[in-house]
Amino acid sequence: MNSRDRDELNRLRKENEKLRAKLEKSEAAVDILGKASALLEALARSATATDPHLEAPTRGRPEWLEKPTPESPEDTSAE
Repeated sequence: MNSRDRDELNRLRKENEKLRAKLEKSEAAVDILGKASALLEALARSATATDPHLEAPTRGRPEWLEKPTPESPEDTSAE
């Protein structure tokens, strides 16, 4: 193994270490978001159980979180 190979190996090891740390943080963030979602759902169910005027929460994403769909060409020609 020559000097250039050793340098490349060290560079790749450092990059691998950084990517592993980034992955660990991302996995922790996903775990936290899952727990927060479960907590918010439990709070919503609790609120509907104590106030009969509230609608029961539905599973899935709320409308305001959905990505807007691009308009089709037929929709833009009506302008």
